[in-house]
Parts: sequence; structure tokens; C-alpha cells
Amino acid sequence: MPTVRQSDDQPLLPVEPTLEGVPQPRVTGLAIGDPTALAGPPSDGIGGRGGIGTGGEGGVGNRSGPGSGDGEGGGIQGQSQTLRITQPVLVYKVEPEFSEEGRKARVQGVVVLAVVVDEQGRVARIHVRASLGLGLDEKAIEAVKKWRFRPATRNGRPVSAPAIIEVSFHLL
Repeated sequence: MPTVRQSDDQPLLPVEPTLEGVPQPRVTGLAIGDPTALAGPPSDGIGGRGGIGTGGEGGVGNRSGPGSGDGEGGGIQGQSQTLRITQPVLVYKVEPEFSEEGRKARVQGVVVLAVVVDEQGRVARIHVRASLGLGLDEKAIEAVKKWRFRPATRNGRPVSAPAIIEVSFHLL
């Protein structure tokens, strides 16, 4: 049976005990956020539904919708400045081959790769996140290097983007 022994040691640098996850008391009467705000949660503006300023729907400034500025919609200074981002989309895939060692050992599973898909839709900078060993990691990398993607875009222009790829190895 385990026993508990209390230490007599005095700490060199005493630290006040703290409790995490304990709700802190709400301070009332303190002006926090927009001074012209209606009563409610901190930083609520005179606009509705969480906005700061006269706008609504979480906006900052005299606007409706997320973002800031005087325009409508998401983004900064109105709809025309909205940042539009798309993720890479796989368009061509090569299935990996089993390594001889992996086949003999009857290993099955998933190799997880962290990659960057460049502006041309090719895979670059490959790092193994989860390994299977026995040559299967190398076979996964070899196959993924042949994959092609429609690249990620930012406001319609191709950009490099990180991606996580899972390569499965299963015996029939």
C-alpha cells in the first residue's frame, strides 16, 4: 500500500496558491469597452448583437456583419475588401506501393505527412508526423510527391498552403 510523506522543506521562492477554472467575480460599475454602449456584456456597442459601434452582427464601426469599417458584409471597410481564401483540392492521386519489409511483417496503418502545397499544386516540404516504419513512410512520400492539387488561393491568386495528408496501407 502506498504511503504519503509530507515534506518539511521550505520553498526558496514561495508562490501563492491558485485555483484554475474558478469563476472570477464580476466587477460592476467599471467602464470597460465602448463608453456609449448599451447595458450588457463588456464592449457591446450601441449597435445590436455584439457589435462595437452603431453596426450590428458583431461588426466594429458603423457596419453590419463581421469585420470593421462602414461597409456591409465581412472584411475590412466593406464587402469589396473581403479576404477570400480557398484550400488546396486534390485532383490527381497515386496509390502507394507496399514495401517488401512491410508486406512480410503484414504491417497495416496510416502514415501522416505534413506538407506544403505550392502555387503550382505540387507537394513540397514533406515531414512525417506519424510513422509506420519498415519502408512504408518512404513509399508514402514517394506516392505523395506524384500527387497534384488545385492550389490554395487568396483573393483568386494561387498561394502556398500547409496540408496534412494521411496515406493508408491495408493488406487484402
